[in-house]
Amino acid sequence: MDIVAKFAAAVDAHSGREGAGLDSDTSTPQTRAYRQVAKQQLEALKGEAFAARGPQDQNSEAYWKTESNTWDLVERLYKLRAQALAEAQDDDMSDGDSGQEAVATTDYAAVQELMGRSNLLAEYMEVKRWLEETAPEFQAVETRKGYLFYTRRSIARGGARDSRIVTEADPDATSRQRRELAPEDAEYSAGLVRTLYEYVRRGRVSSAIDLCVESDEAWRAATLKGSLVWRDPVLEPSDIPGTRPPHTAGNINRALWKHACAALAADEANDMFERALYAALSGRIDEVALVCEGWDDHLWAHVNALIEARVDRTILDSALLYTPAQTAALGHVPSRYVPARDLSQVIDALACHDSPALRYAAAEPFRRLQSAIIVDKFPAYLDEYAEHLRATESTDADVNLLRVVVHIALLLRRLGFALPLGAVADVLERYIDLLASNNRHLVAVYVAHLPPSRQTEAYALFLRGVDDPLPVRMQLLVLAETHGLDADAIAKLTAQLVLDKHSDSRLPAAAAYALAEPIERTSDAESEQIRAIEWITAFPRLYCYALVEVCNLARRFLLCGRTNAAAKLFNSLPDDFVQPEWIVKTRLDGTSAASHSPGSSANGPPLAPIGALPEATSHVHEYIQMLSLCDAYHYYSTWAEAMCKRPANPASQLSARMQAQCLEWKERAVQTTDHATLMFRSRLIDIDWLSPQSLCIAVNSPSDNSQTSRLEELSRLRELYIPETVFRLHSILFDSRDILPQNLKRSLDLAQLVADESLGIYHQLAKPTMAHPLGRLTAFLGLMRRSAFEILRIQQLSQPDKPPLLADSTHPASVGRRAIA
Repeated sequence: MDIVAKFAAAVDAHSGREGAGLDSDTSTPQTRAYRQVAKQQLEALKGEAFAARGPQDQNSEAYWKTESNTWDLVERLYKLRAQALAEAQDDDMSDGDSGQEAVATTDYAAVQELMGRSNLLAEYMEVKRWLEETAPEFQAVETRKGYLFYTRRSIARGGARDSRIVTEADPDATSRQRRELAPEDAEYSAGLVRTLYEYVRRGRVSSAIDLCVESDEAWRAATLKGSLVWRDPVLEPSDIPGTRPPHTAGNINRALWKHACAALAADEANDMFERALYAALSGRIDEVALVCEGWDDHLWAHVNALIEARVDRTILDSALLYTPAQTAALGHVPSRYVPARDLSQVIDALACHDSPALRYAAAEPFRRLQSAIIVDKFPAYLDEYAEHLRATESTDADVNLLRVVVHIALLLRRLGFALPLGAVADVLERYIDLLASNNRHLVAVYVAHLPPSRQTEAYALFLRGVDDPLPVRMQLLVLAETHGLDADAIAKLTAQLVLDKHSDSRLPAAAAYALAEPIERTSDAESEQIRAIEWITAFPRLYCYALVEVCNLARRFLLCGRTNAAAKLFNSLPDDFVQPEWIVKTRLDGTSAASHSPGSSANGPPLAPIGALPEATSHVHEYIQMLSLCDAYHYYSTWAEAMCKRPANPASQLSARMQAQCLEWKERAVQTTDHATLMFRSRLIDIDWLSPQSLCIAVNSPSDNSQTSRLEELSRLRELYIPETVFRLHSILFDSRDILPQNLKRSLDLAQLVADESLGIYHQLAKPTMAHPLGRLTAFLGLMRRSAFEILRIQQLSQPDKPPLLADSTHPASVGRRAIA
């Protein structure tokens, strides 16, 4: 069974009802659901009758029984406490000593009145019932007819065979004569009194009485009936709860009977279980403690004595219509254990008991939890448990306890009980950490119960560790929204957490700096950052926010020369990332927002300010211009690859079929060259790429630190890529001079473009960078010299007398893509 999922379903079914509409049945459905899950698990283990059962299976059964019992205890006590809250009674649940004179007519009426006044005594009664109903099973003795059959037969024969056997068959013969019963009767009597005690231990006094009657020991049944409180339906008020008997019942001299029971229990000559039986009925602890086997038995003995003491005091103080027999002259049977003032004192006493086994049992995790529930100190327990979790790592043995504590805390908070908020949040977060491993779809259920100030961070930290495919991650984000979490804030924080993880990355050293090839694979760190952006592109309403983060990350990639990573980032964005409201109908510098969706390159309408995020207008332009760089550099690789496929031999030496292929190549190469030239000029150089003016950034306006940092990064990008763009454009023009002769002249005209003051490209060429500490202006002048010499060489080819310098010149063999130093 998926226990964790069943508990989560119960939590989800009762979400959104905290502190509202409290009544006595508020906790029942949810608590019963938890208990039912534990019982089903226990029954499943017990049902494996044919499987080999080892210690581990037995431990599992014991655990699930304990958890089931714990949920039963929670249901019982907090049903009473919720009712007390609903009735606006005292939170400390006083014992009912209101100072008013009790008006009662019978013992039963007095006890019922006490139960109605005292919430604390009602809880003690419920704890006693819980201990009785959850006690382990036992083997009852069989019913046997014929009172002391073997003893009476021995007496009838004169008793001469064994002088140790009593000579009379009355119930007091053994104590009066100090003799024994016949062995067969003694064995059965021992089994009978033990069964009677086990019945009383389980609150089944009526079953004990029936067994006595059926075993022809009516006198013993009469002694047991002495424990019943006297009542008279004629004298009792009509509103007394319970079934009204047709006639008087119970013991009108119960106090006298209890004195007799105490004397019987204190007599060490009697059977140990007989002593424990009458000690339990009379509210003594000494003799019951002799047969107690565990923590539950000891606790039952104490709570039973505590209740009996309260009942005796109530009957004694009540104004009754009769006078019971006096017991003052009988003396008091001394007792080592006196009833405690409350259950807190009992729990503390068991925790420091003389018995090591009992101390160990009291210190078991679930016993400590049950103790805290019984004495209504769960908030203090929760604080202690949360501190324990903060100090240690949770082990497998703690997982189930953590689950139970979490769900009790959620239940009590929903019922309106005050709990330490910090401790609740801490245990919830630890439980959420466990769910994140194998039950991620349930995390949102519990994060929704954290304080609002911690929900976003908790779910974002969870999502940060999810590395599944995009649909799975988006489903987790949708689940957050379904459970009332702020999905937008979570998506933003999740992306930020991942990006911040790599925010301290430094630019590469100058010696290692190089622009990445388009086909080069991205690193794991780069891929992780790209995937982080997917969180904030999950909803179109976050596109404006995502635009800024996309630009920030693309700048980071490009500053490291990772154009391949920037291109992968742009291609990972949704197809509808550029929104229609970002576009206007008029053209602006021939730049298109629509055409710059990932991977596109056509022209279209320009951009308008973004109403939802006015400061992002410049980021739209920046997005387009950085995307244009990636498109242009990627297309440069396409152009270089096409140029590398140039036929090796002149067309005149090829066959007709090869000549046709050569013409086809030339046609494609011309188209590719023209398009590459257009991309580099119109989308990069001519628009003054990433300048504050082209991005609509007011340089002189007040700006914050982030804006200042952005301007510095944009300036560094211009220093890096504008020279590289000029060099690559020269390569396109110069190396295509054979198929487009006019491009040679255009390559030389780049000098005028560089010198244009409005663009200031020469400033970028002159500035030193990491890869080029002396700048690149000298290298650019070398390119201009090369273009000029090539023009002169071509002009002189037709002259009969070539100057010596040109005559020795060799035809450049370099075509295609070229790495320019």
